[in-house]
Amino acid sequence: MDNSKIILDVDTGTDDAMAIITAVCGLGDRLMAITVTHGNLPLKFTLENTLRVVELMGGKVPVYAGMPDPMVQKMSPGRTENQRKQKYRQEHDGKQLAVHDDYLNLPKATIKAEKQHAVSFLVETLRETEEKITIVAVGPASNVGMALRMDPSIAKNIKQIIVMGGGHEAVNITSAAEANFFWDPEAAQIMIKADCPVVIFPLDATTSILFGKDDAKTIKSLDNPWSEFFGNLIEHWCDRLTLLGISNNMEDSTDNGIAMHDVFCILYLIDDSFIEVIKKQNCDVDFGGSFCDGRLVVDTRSYTEPEGDIKVVYKLNKKRVLELLLEILKNK
Repeated sequence: MDNSKIILDVDTGTDDAMAIITAVCGLGDRLMAITVTHGNLPLKFTLENTLRVVELMGGKVPVYAGMPDPMVQKMSPGRTENQRKQKYRQEHDGKQLAVHDDYLNLPKATIKAEKQHAVSFLVETLRETEEKITIVAVGPASNVGMALRMDPSIAKNIKQIIVMGGGHEAVNITSAAEANFFWDPEAAQIMIKADCPVVIFPLDATTSILFGKDDAKTIKSLDNPWSEFFGNLIEHWCDRLTLLGISNNMEDSTDNGIAMHDVFCILYLIDDSFIEVIKKQNCDVDFGGSFCDGRLVVDTRSYTEPEGDIKVVYKLNKKRVLELLLEILKNK
Protein backbone atom coordinates (compact mmCIF):
# COMPACT_ATOMS: atom_id res chain seq x y z
CA MET A 1 0.00 0.00 0.00
CA ASP A 2 1.25 3.47 -0.97
CA ASN A 3 1.16 5.72 2.13
CA SER A 4 2.25 8.93 0.41
CA LYS A 5 0.17 12.09 0.19
CA ILE A 6 -2.02 12.26 -2.91
CA ILE A 7 -2.96 15.01 -5.36
CA LEU A 8 -5.91 14.02 -7.55
CA ASP A 9 -6.20 15.71 -10.97
CA VAL A 10 -9.71 15.45 -12.46
CA ASP A 11 -12.07 16.63 -15.21
CA THR A 12 -15.20 15.84 -13.26
CA GLY A 13 -17.97 14.15 -15.07
CA THR A 14 -19.39 10.83 -13.96
CA ASP A 15 -16.45 8.51 -13.25
CA ASP A 16 -14.35 11.33 -11.79
CA ALA A 17 -17.13 11.90 -9.26
CA MET A 18 -16.93 8.22 -8.32
CA ALA A 19 -13.15 8.52 -7.99
CA ILE A 20 -13.43 11.55 -5.69
CA ILE A 21 -15.91 9.72 -3.45
CA THR A 22 -13.65 6.66 -3.34
CA ALA A 23 -10.61 8.83 -2.60
CA VAL A 24 -12.22 10.71 0.28
CA CYS A 25 -13.53 7.48 1.82
CA GLY A 26 -10.45 5.37 1.18
CA LEU A 27 -7.52 7.76 1.44
CA GLY A 28 -8.66 10.08 4.23
CA ASP A 29 -6.09 12.72 5.15
CA ARG A 30 -3.68 11.40 2.51
CA LEU A 31 -5.78 13.23 -0.11
CA MET A 32 -4.15 16.64 0.17
CA ALA A 33 -5.75 18.43 -2.82
CA ILE A 34 -7.80 18.09 -5.98
CA THR A 35 -6.79 19.93 -9.15
CA VAL A 36 -9.25 20.40 -12.00
CA THR A 37 -8.77 20.59 -15.76
CA HIS A 38 -10.86 20.71 -18.93
CA GLY A 39 -11.84 17.38 -20.46
CA ASN A 40 -15.18 15.64 -20.20
CA LEU A 41 -16.63 19.17 -20.20
CA PRO A 42 -15.31 22.76 -20.29
CA LEU A 43 -13.51 23.86 -17.12
CA LYS A 44 -16.42 25.88 -15.70
CA PHE A 45 -18.47 22.68 -15.53
CA THR A 46 -15.71 20.31 -14.39
CA LEU A 47 -14.82 22.75 -11.60
CA GLU A 48 -18.40 23.19 -10.39
CA ASN A 49 -18.98 19.44 -10.50
CA THR A 50 -15.82 18.82 -8.50
CA LEU A 51 -16.88 21.33 -5.86
CA ARG A 52 -20.32 19.72 -5.64
CA VAL A 53 -18.86 16.28 -5.00
CA VAL A 54 -16.29 17.59 -2.52
CA GLU A 55 -19.09 19.36 -0.64
CA LEU A 56 -21.13 16.15 -0.57
CA MET A 57 -18.10 14.51 1.04
CA GLY A 58 -17.68 17.17 3.72
CA GLY A 59 -15.93 19.98 1.85
CA LYS A 60 -12.54 19.58 3.54
CA VAL A 61 -10.31 18.90 0.51
CA PRO A 62 -8.94 22.06 -1.20
CA VAL A 63 -9.79 22.36 -4.89
CA TYR A 64 -7.66 24.22 -7.46
CA ALA A 65 -8.89 25.29 -10.91
CA GLY A 66 -6.39 24.68 -13.67
CA MET A 67 -6.01 24.56 -17.44
CA PRO A 68 -9.11 25.47 -19.49
CA ASP A 69 -7.51 24.21 -22.71
CA PRO A 70 -4.81 21.80 -23.92
CA MET A 71 -1.20 22.99 -24.02
CA VAL A 72 -0.81 23.10 -27.82
CA GLN A 73 -3.66 21.36 -29.63
CA LYS A 74 -5.94 24.36 -30.21
CA MET A 75 -3.12 26.29 -31.87
CA SER A 76 -3.63 24.08 -34.94
CA PRO A 77 -7.05 24.93 -36.42
CA GLY A 78 -8.96 21.86 -37.50
CA ARG A 79 -6.64 19.42 -35.73
CA THR A 80 -9.47 17.75 -33.78
CA GLU A 81 -12.27 18.54 -36.22
CA ASN A 82 -10.68 16.42 -38.95
CA GLN A 83 -10.94 13.30 -36.80
CA ARG A 84 -13.80 10.79 -36.97
CA LYS A 85 -14.78 11.22 -33.33
CA GLN A 86 -17.20 9.26 -31.19
CA LYS A 87 -20.60 10.98 -30.94
CA TYR A 88 -20.91 11.90 -27.29
CA ARG A 89 -23.68 14.48 -27.81
CA GLN A 90 -26.86 13.96 -29.80
CA GLU A 91 -30.54 14.86 -29.78
CA HIS A 92 -33.07 12.48 -28.25
CA ASP A 93 -36.79 13.35 -28.06
CA GLY A 94 -35.96 16.99 -28.66
CA LYS A 95 -33.31 17.16 -25.93
CA GLN A 96 -29.55 17.36 -26.27
CA LEU A 97 -28.02 14.40 -24.45
CA ALA A 98 -24.35 13.78 -23.70
CA VAL A 99 -22.29 11.04 -22.08
CA HIS A 100 -21.63 13.45 -19.22
CA ASP A 101 -24.28 16.00 -18.20
CA ASP A 102 -23.02 19.56 -17.80
CA TYR A 103 -23.84 19.46 -14.09
CA LEU A 104 -24.03 16.53 -11.71
CA ASN A 105 -27.35 16.00 -9.94
CA LEU A 106 -26.19 17.57 -6.68
CA PRO A 107 -26.93 20.95 -5.05
CA LYS A 108 -24.99 23.91 -6.40
CA ALA A 109 -21.71 24.20 -4.54
CA THR A 110 -21.38 26.76 -1.76
CA ILE A 111 -17.67 26.10 -1.28
CA LYS A 112 -15.16 27.85 -3.54
CA ALA A 113 -11.98 26.87 -5.33
CA GLU A 114 -8.66 28.13 -3.99
CA LYS A 115 -7.35 31.32 -5.59
CA GLN A 116 -4.04 29.82 -6.71
CA HIS A 117 -3.93 28.26 -10.18
CA ALA A 118 -3.67 24.46 -10.17
CA VAL A 119 -0.42 24.43 -12.16
CA SER A 120 1.20 26.95 -9.82
CA PHE A 121 0.01 24.87 -6.87
CA LEU A 122 1.53 21.71 -8.34
CA VAL A 123 4.89 23.35 -9.06
CA GLU A 124 5.11 25.09 -5.68
CA THR A 125 3.98 22.07 -3.68
CA LEU A 126 6.28 19.63 -5.44
CA ARG A 127 9.25 22.00 -5.14
CA GLU A 128 8.79 22.46 -1.41
CA THR A 129 7.65 19.04 -0.20
CA GLU A 130 9.95 17.09 2.11
CA GLU A 131 8.23 13.79 1.29
CA LYS A 132 7.43 12.47 -2.16
CA ILE A 133 3.85 12.97 -3.35
CA THR A 134 1.77 10.70 -5.59
CA ILE A 135 -0.15 12.25 -8.49
CA VAL A 136 -3.33 10.58 -9.71
CA ALA A 137 -4.23 11.96 -13.15
CA VAL A 138 -7.64 10.88 -14.45
CA GLY A 139 -8.37 13.62 -17.00
CA PRO A 140 -6.43 15.24 -19.84
CA ALA A 141 -2.86 15.76 -18.61
CA SER A 142 -2.82 19.54 -19.15
CA ASN A 143 -2.23 20.51 -15.51
CA VAL A 144 0.39 17.85 -14.85
CA GLY A 145 2.08 18.28 -18.22
CA MET A 146 2.29 22.05 -17.86
CA ALA A 147 3.70 21.78 -14.33
CA LEU A 148 6.39 19.36 -15.53
CA ARG A 149 7.14 21.63 -18.49
CA MET A 150 7.53 24.66 -16.23
CA ASP A 151 9.90 22.81 -13.90
CA PRO A 152 10.96 19.28 -14.89
CA SER A 153 12.93 18.95 -11.64
CA ILE A 154 9.70 18.54 -9.64
CA ALA A 155 9.57 14.95 -10.92
CA LYS A 156 12.18 14.00 -8.32
CA ASN A 157 9.58 14.72 -5.64
CA ILE A 158 6.83 12.66 -7.30
CA LYS A 159 6.61 9.16 -5.81
CA GLN A 160 4.58 7.93 -8.77
CA ILE A 161 2.00 9.10 -11.29
CA ILE A 162 -1.09 6.92 -11.60
CA VAL A 163 -2.79 7.60 -14.93
CA MET A 164 -6.16 6.76 -16.43
CA GLY A 165 -5.62 7.20 -20.13
CA GLY A 166 -4.77 5.72 -23.46
CA GLY A 167 -5.56 2.35 -24.92
CA HIS A 168 -3.45 -0.37 -26.52
CA GLU A 169 -6.23 -2.20 -28.36
CA ALA A 170 -9.25 -0.47 -26.80
CA VAL A 171 -10.08 3.09 -27.92
CA ASN A 172 -13.09 5.43 -27.71
CA ILE A 173 -12.93 9.08 -28.81
CA THR A 174 -11.37 8.23 -32.22
CA SER A 175 -10.45 5.05 -34.06
CA ALA A 176 -6.96 5.33 -32.55
CA ALA A 177 -7.20 7.18 -29.25
CA GLU A 178 -8.74 7.36 -25.79
CA ALA A 179 -10.30 10.68 -24.77
CA ASN A 180 -7.95 11.83 -21.99
CA PHE A 181 -4.83 11.43 -24.13
CA PHE A 182 -6.59 12.74 -27.25
CA TRP A 183 -7.59 16.05 -25.65
CA ASP A 184 -3.97 16.92 -24.79
CA PRO A 185 -1.48 14.55 -26.45
CA GLU A 186 1.59 16.72 -25.81
CA ALA A 187 0.82 16.94 -22.09
CA ALA A 188 0.21 13.18 -21.92
CA GLN A 189 3.62 12.50 -23.51
CA ILE A 190 5.35 14.87 -21.09
CA MET A 191 3.58 13.23 -18.15
CA ILE A 192 4.32 9.58 -18.95
CA LYS A 193 7.95 10.45 -19.77
CA ALA A 194 8.51 12.25 -16.46
CA ASP A 195 11.53 11.13 -14.44
CA CYS A 196 9.45 9.19 -11.91
CA PRO A 197 7.51 5.89 -11.81
CA VAL A 198 4.35 5.83 -13.95
CA VAL A 199 1.42 3.40 -13.86
CA ILE A 200 -1.16 3.54 -16.66
CA PHE A 201 -4.72 2.20 -16.50
CA PRO A 202 -5.66 2.24 -20.22
CA LEU A 203 -9.07 1.43 -21.63
CA ASP A 204 -7.94 -2.18 -22.06
CA ALA A 205 -7.99 -2.49 -18.26
CA THR A 206 -10.84 -0.18 -17.34
CA THR A 207 -13.26 -1.75 -19.83
CA SER A 208 -12.26 -5.32 -18.92
CA ILE A 209 -14.95 -5.26 -16.23
CA LEU A 210 -18.34 -3.53 -16.40
CA PHE A 211 -20.85 -2.51 -13.76
CA GLY A 212 -24.62 -2.44 -14.13
CA LYS A 213 -27.79 -1.65 -12.22
CA ASP A 214 -27.56 -4.72 -9.98
CA ASP A 215 -24.11 -3.55 -8.88
CA ALA A 216 -25.55 -0.08 -8.27
CA LYS A 217 -28.20 -1.55 -5.96
CA THR A 218 -25.52 -3.42 -4.03
CA ILE A 219 -23.52 -0.22 -3.52
CA LYS A 220 -26.63 1.78 -2.57
CA SER A 221 -27.46 -0.82 0.08
CA LEU A 222 -24.64 0.68 2.19
CA ASP A 223 -27.27 3.33 2.97
CA ASN A 224 -25.26 6.54 3.20
CA PRO A 225 -25.51 9.69 1.03
CA TRP A 226 -22.31 9.16 -0.96
CA SER A 227 -22.99 5.48 -1.71
CA GLU A 228 -26.52 6.41 -2.78
CA PHE A 229 -25.11 9.02 -5.16
CA PHE A 230 -22.43 6.60 -6.39
CA GLY A 231 -25.09 4.01 -7.25
CA ASN A 232 -27.29 6.64 -8.88
CA LEU A 233 -24.38 7.63 -11.12
CA ILE A 234 -24.00 4.04 -12.32
CA GLU A 235 -27.73 3.74 -13.06
CA HIS A 236 -27.90 7.10 -14.83
CA TRP A 237 -24.79 6.38 -16.90
CA CYS A 238 -26.13 2.97 -17.96
CA ASP A 239 -29.36 4.61 -19.14
CA ARG A 240 -27.52 7.44 -20.90
CA LEU A 241 -25.21 5.13 -22.84
CA THR A 242 -28.24 3.14 -23.97
CA LEU A 243 -29.98 6.29 -25.24
CA LEU A 244 -26.82 7.36 -27.06
CA GLY A 245 -26.51 3.96 -28.69
CA ILE A 246 -23.20 3.16 -26.99
CA SER A 247 -23.25 -0.55 -26.22
CA ASN A 248 -21.27 -2.05 -23.34
CA ASN A 249 -22.96 -5.41 -22.88
CA MET A 250 -22.02 -7.20 -19.68
CA GLU A 251 -20.78 -10.79 -19.65
CA ASP A 252 -23.46 -11.97 -17.21
CA SER A 253 -26.35 -9.84 -18.49
CA THR A 254 -27.90 -8.36 -21.62
CA ASP A 255 -28.06 -5.01 -19.82
CA ASN A 256 -25.79 -2.12 -20.67
CA GLY A 257 -22.87 -1.73 -18.27
CA ILE A 258 -20.48 1.10 -17.52
CA ALA A 259 -16.73 1.19 -16.98
CA MET A 260 -15.71 2.99 -13.78
CA HIS A 261 -12.46 4.12 -15.40
CA ASP A 262 -11.06 6.59 -12.86
CA VAL A 263 -12.02 4.66 -9.74
CA PHE A 264 -9.38 2.00 -10.38
CA CYS A 265 -6.54 4.51 -10.04
CA ILE A 266 -7.70 5.26 -6.50
CA LEU A 267 -8.19 1.60 -5.59
CA TYR A 268 -4.63 0.90 -6.77
CA LEU A 269 -3.31 3.12 -3.97
CA ILE A 270 -5.36 1.27 -1.35
CA ASP A 271 -5.15 -2.39 -2.38
CA ASP A 272 -3.91 -3.56 -5.78
CA SER A 273 -5.13 -7.15 -5.36
CA PHE A 274 -7.86 -6.52 -7.97
CA ILE A 275 -5.27 -6.39 -10.78
CA GLU A 276 -4.89 -9.63 -12.74
CA VAL A 277 -2.50 -8.55 -15.52
CA ILE A 278 0.11 -5.76 -15.36
CA LYS A 279 3.24 -5.40 -17.52
CA LYS A 280 6.33 -3.19 -17.62
CA GLN A 281 6.56 -1.70 -21.11
CA ASN A 282 7.97 1.14 -23.17
CA CYS A 283 5.25 3.66 -24.05
CA ASP A 284 4.80 6.94 -25.88
CA VAL A 285 1.88 9.15 -26.89
CA ASP A 286 1.51 10.15 -30.54
CA PHE A 287 1.08 13.92 -30.95
CA GLY A 288 1.60 14.13 -34.71
CA GLY A 289 -1.82 15.63 -35.38
CA SER A 290 -2.99 13.01 -37.85
CA PHE A 291 -5.15 9.88 -37.60
CA CYS A 292 -3.31 8.54 -34.54
CA ASP A 293 -3.23 11.82 -32.60
CA GLY A 294 -3.32 11.02 -28.89
CA ARG A 295 -2.74 7.29 -29.33
CA LEU A 296 -0.90 5.40 -26.61
CA VAL A 297 1.92 3.61 -28.42
CA VAL A 298 3.00 0.48 -26.54
CA ASP A 299 6.11 -1.41 -27.61
CA THR A 300 5.10 -5.07 -27.39
CA ARG A 301 8.14 -6.52 -29.18
CA SER A 302 9.62 -9.43 -27.26
CA TYR A 303 13.19 -8.35 -27.98
CA THR A 304 12.81 -4.72 -26.93
CA GLU A 305 15.77 -3.35 -24.98
CA PRO A 306 15.90 -2.01 -22.40
CA GLU A 307 12.91 -3.31 -20.45
CA GLY A 308 10.08 -0.79 -20.30
CA ASP A 309 9.86 1.39 -17.22
CA ILE A 310 6.12 2.14 -17.35
CA LYS A 311 3.66 -0.24 -15.71
CA VAL A 312 0.61 -0.85 -17.91
CA VAL A 313 -2.45 -2.56 -16.44
CA TYR A 314 -4.47 -4.85 -18.72
CA LYS A 315 -7.00 -6.89 -16.76
CA LEU A 316 -8.98 -6.45 -13.54
CA ASN A 317 -11.03 -8.69 -11.24
CA LYS A 318 -14.60 -7.42 -10.83
CA LYS A 319 -15.41 -9.48 -7.73
CA ARG A 320 -12.41 -8.03 -5.90
CA VAL A 321 -13.22 -4.48 -7.04
CA LEU A 322 -16.74 -4.75 -5.62
CA GLU A 323 -15.42 -6.17 -2.35
CA LEU A 324 -13.00 -3.26 -2.00
CA LEU A 325 -15.59 -0.64 -2.90
CA LEU A 326 -18.14 -1.98 -0.43
CA GLU A 327 -15.52 -1.89 2.32
CA ILE A 328 -14.24 1.58 1.40
CA LEU A 329 -17.62 3.27 0.89
CA LYS A 330 -18.97 2.20 4.29
CA ASN A 331 -17.48 5.25 5.98
CA LYS A 332 -15.68 8.49 5.28
